[in-house]
Order: sequence, then C-alpha cells, then structure tokens
Amino acid sequence: MNVYLNSEFIAKPDDYVLGYVGEHNTRRVVFNALRLDGADSYSCLIEYTDGVKYEVPVENSYFTVTASMLRYPQTVKCQVLAKASISGTDAYRLVKKSNIFELEIAPSIDGDPQPVPTYEQTLSLLDRLRELVDNGTAGENLAGMIRKTFVGAIEEDLATA
Repeated sequence: MNVYLNSEFIAKPDDYVLGYVGEHNTRRVVFNALRLDGADSYSCLIEYTDGVKYEVPVENSYFTVTASMLRYPQTVKCQVLAKASISGTDAYRLVKKSNIFELEIAPSIDGDPQPVPTYEQTLSLLDRLRELVDNGTAGENLAGMIRKTFVGAIEEDLATA
C-alpha cells in the first residue's frame, strides 16, 4: 500500500485495506514524498476502535505491518507524524501532523483447511466406486446414480491423463 503526502502534508492512501487478521509481516505501508523541512524522523499513529493507539516508526519511508497491528476486523484511524529530535536528549518535538485517514483491517477465514487429496488418492477412490458399480455391490439406485454422474467423467479424465 502507498500513502501519498502532498506539500501541505495531506496524506492519501491508494488502498483502504491495511491487512487481514492473522497476516504476519506480509505487507508494507510505503510513504511517498515523506519529507518535511525541520523533521528528521517520521511515524504513523494508528488508533483502534477500543481507543488503543500504536505509534509505528517509519524508516526508509515505510513500515511493515505486523500481526499485532491486525488484531481484529475494524476500521482504524491513521495519522503521519513528522518529528525533530531535541539535541542531547532522547526526546523529540512534533513538527507536523498529517490529516487523519482511515484504513480497514479485513476479516479472514478461520479454521484449519482440509487437505486436498492427491491425484493418486482420487484415482483410488474412483476405482473403488467403479468396483462397487461393476460388481453390483452398491444398491441399484446408488449404482445408477454413480454410473450416470461419474463413470463417463472418470473415463474422460483417465483417457486424457
């Protein structure tokens, strides 16, 4: 995601999704034209709907979105801060703040995915179905349904494999 800053330090993101719940170090927020006279460091202040605020340092014009930032689905408020260090101390003074812009933390699908069967497992299952139908061990209605639905498709798939 890119956030563009104009000469008046007005921030405008090119996307509104900060990330998805559960992502970890997969996205960057890049700040374009991040320079302001008198400022020597920048950060992004993120405020959540429950009032919690994170101040994320912006280094080399970007920061990486971490899983702790993507706590749960919600809309967060963001603001870019330009700061100047006070010489001889660890303190800084605020030079300028950008406008407040909103970003979304989108939900993600929870749960463990089911494994996809391998090609060999699929063929094995299809062979067992064919055996049931050919040997007459499946009930007549079931055998008819399987034959009508699957056998033609299975033969086509095997012919092209």
